[in-house]
Amino acid sequence: MKLVSSIPVITRIQNVFERIIQALIGVLLALMVLIVFSNVIARYFLQFSLAWSEEISRFMLIWLTFLGAVLAFNKNEHLGLDVILNITSARVSSLIKVLVNVILIVILAVLFKGGMDLTISTVSSGWTSPAASVSYGFIYSIVPFSFGSFLYFGAIKLIDSVITSIHIFKEDK
Repeated sequence: MKLVSSIPVITRIQNVFERIIQALIGVLLALMVLIVFSNVIARYFLQFSLAWSEEISRFMLIWLTFLGAVLAFNKNEHLGLDVILNITSARVSSLIKVLVNVILIVILAVLFKGGMDLTISTVSSGWTSPAASVSYGFIYSIVPFSFGSFLYFGAIKLIDSVITSIHIFKEDK
């Protein structure tokens, strides 16, 4: 049984994409620590505050959260309830996995579309953050990026679950 996730090209794409996201998370985290630390130093020793630091660090935390969720999804590290899968037969549990992945793809597609609409509307409105003057369109762009990533990884999981189901049903005959 050859799963899509075991195809070398797909594996390489996933690994490269994962490393890029990990690097982005590392850079964002380091910058966030540096910015917050700089604000603490400025506030206590220089008697002034960097007005933009809290806003930028909040935006970085939002990006970190979404990027971390993509990594967790790719590695199957999100919380899941597998009680039903454990008490049913292999055939039924494989069908449940396919159904769950189909529902997941539909939900992710809706969230991706909503994220795109939100990003486009905020970019076109010219809405910027008050302290840092950063476009909210840029901040919200993490939503379609992360849900597009979820869709990619979700499609691979769906195809793999379909292949596994077909294999299980062929074995039982």
